[in-house]
Amino acid sequence: MISKTFIQKQRLSGAERINRALLAGFLAHYEDDDVRRTHLFNDRYENIYLSIKQVPQLATVLEQATAHAVSISGQKNLRAGGWFNYMPPGAVTTAHRHDDDDEVLSAVYYVSVPENSGNLLLHQPGGDITITPEAGMLVFFAPDAVHEVSENKSAEARLSIGINIGPAHEDD
Repeated sequence: MISKTFIQKQRLSGAERINRALLAGFLAHYEDDDVRRTHLFNDRYENIYLSIKQVPQLATVLEQATAHAVSISGQKNLRAGGWFNYMPPGAVTTAHRHDDDDEVLSAVYYVSVPENSGNLLLHQPGGDITITPEAGMLVFFAPDAVHEVSENKSAEARLSIGINIGPAHEDD
């Protein structure tokens, strides 16, 4: 079991190339009619689900996150699922947790991060931790850690990928 206070940062290998492709794929598909969106708060869907078929580089991010999660947790046969979080200027992401199912780890991967576009705030028993995101950064944390994202005060949108990692099932 991962401690509620666990936090680890890592740079994704090949991030610049991957991020260009992720951003282009996201922008090409995020407004499509068949895209699933959830968590409507303040007139913005916090979760936008695009498939690997729509954005092939998403597979690379999820594969690297899963491999790192195996090394962190010591558990084998893990799988990762992810969604895009598109934060236009003025947007925030509300406080929440990711321990709804059988998650072993949660993570966020930063694709496009304008200056002052919001920090990751992790509410910890000993006090809050603020992480200033950078493009290419992958941050792992416990699924039961309450977290949120502060206001995007930049003039540009920020794009990240939320990730949950849990045991692989036979039907995965």
